Amino acid sequence: MYGTKRLYERDWIMKKHLLLSLLFCIVLVFGSMSFVFADGWDEYDVYYDGKDTRETGYYVKGNVYLPVSMIGDYFDNDCITKIDKKAMKLYMDLTNANILMADDATTQFIKNNAGIVYIPLKQLNGNVCFSMNVMQQFFHTGYSVSGDDIKLKPIDGSVEIARIGSEYADAAVSLFSTGEEDGKLTYTSGDMVFIEGETANYYKVSDFDDNTSYILKSDVIIEDIDLSSIDFYAPRQHKFKPAIGQKINLAWQYISNVSPEAPSPIDGIDIMAPTWFRLVVNGNGEIENVGDRGYTDLCHDNGFMVWATITNNFSSSYTTTLFNDETIEDKAIAQYIFYACLYDVDGINIDFESVKDADADGLTEFTMKMRKYTEPQGLVLSIDTMVPKPWNSEYDRDALSDYVDYLAVMSYDEHYAGSKIPGSISSIPFVIEAIEGCLDEGVPAEKLLMGVPLYTRVWTVNSNGSIISNPAVTMERMNEIIDENDLDLTYLSYEMQNYAEYKNSGGTAKVWIEDETSITNRLSLVYEYDIAGSACWQFNQGTDEIWEVFDRYLH
Repeated sequence: MYGTKRLYERDWIMKKHLLLSLLFCIVLVFGSMSFVFADGWDEYDVYYDGKDTRETGYYVKGNVYLPVSMIGDYFDNDCITKIDKKAMKLYMDLTNANILMADDATTQFIKNNAGIVYIPLKQLNGNVCFSMNVMQQFFHTGYSVSGDDIKLKPIDGSVEIARIGSEYADAAVSLFSTGEEDGKLTYTSGDMVFIEGETANYYKVSDFDDNTSYILKSDVIIEDIDLSSIDFYAPRQHKFKPAIGQKINLAWQYISNVSPEAPSPIDGIDIMAPTWFRLVVNGNGEIENVGDRGYTDLCHDNGFMVWATITNNFSSSYTTTLFNDETIEDKAIAQYIFYACLYDVDGINIDFESVKDADADGLTEFTMKMRKYTEPQGLVLSIDTMVPKPWNSEYDRDALSDYVDYLAVMSYDEHYAGSKIPGSISSIPFVIEAIEGCLDEGVPAEKLLMGVPLYTRVWTVNSNGSIISNPAVTMERMNEIIDENDLDLTYLSYEMQNYAEYKNSGGTAKVWIEDETSITNRLSLVYEYDIAGSACWQFNQGTDEIWEVFDRYLH
């Protein structure tokens, strides 16, 4: 990843970006982040090493896309095995790639086990395109976006690559400049430059616009490795560690096929956890990848960490096969680690559900092996578990907590879609039971995240009390229902949340409402039990107002 990695902390830790690795800059930053882009895409002329390619590039939701027709003419890599325009995937064989991870063991594990991976392609204005954010290392090409142009520069080892280490750096066009404004250029932290020469105190540098200038050596960080000879470089990140007393809030974001644009800055959320990587055992452990590097880049720019959520596709048979076949398991883990680094995320969140009780040891061993490779990379590892009950012994929470940084208990679905009687999704006594159960089983309080639902079920029952329907609705939709039906809310002292009933076309609708009242009562438990924080299902169901509640109580 040619990128400065950021750690984002809240309030008393000062909201600032921390540079975490000596890599290429996140090249989107040094041009396009100063612009506001409309929905859809923006078109740009593409220049390669200063020459007009006559190709059109695109900017979409944090990604710079280029036509696949440029592959072969302008850049290529022997590890590319296939460009499938029907499946919209670009395949690469990592056994043929020169990759360098944080340590030799991880490097060899991925080269020996990951096999063929792919990145999703996108069709834009009739052109099949790939994300340059993702492929720049493999194509040994840096890029910038400025004005109406995407500028590409091959990285061939003939020049030293550097980046600006100061927040701002003034560069003089000449060391004999008069100090007038037209004799200066200004760079910002992370901007990529190329070393052309040096004096005692200055580097002579060039940039993507072919400007040549002089910058104080103290403002410049030279890359410590020749990236022109490496296809993919993923050094160790500075792993997130909370400050004493700091509470965090994670928001899962369900993503089926295409990632939305990353959220704008939200003070009530610390971590976004998109559901990006799904296990497909039919492919011998291959992972279904719907990752989006632009999403990560924009999340980082907007103050969020990103923990990619990995799933077993809710398949008990998939996980049984995975845990009982070392070849498949190694391939899956290698691909999970590679994709996490490719998309520059800060952590991995394991969400394996519908696991058989007999596979409890397998899940623990899988998590232990994941930890073996996430830790060298500086990736935070977390796992999601059900509320402790006799019937979900597939989670050995005590053992799992030895190998993860955080364990999220999904303290909701007390009454779920298949329930025979209507009721609260997550009453406060149910949440207390979940927290105390995890603590009693040995989960350290400082690792425990409390699950928080952001949805309400509308239970419609007939005159006999039988359930007719029970769809889940978002907080916004619930507010509309309250207004449309002019509902009077009743506070339930046991559940510690608001309740209402009203007539609809099917009978009587009953709602145990998730709102500021219920969320506030939940968040008080974070401090009562001094646990790590909360984890919300899911981002798209929340409202701006509810995020303010999280910010107010957790930060």
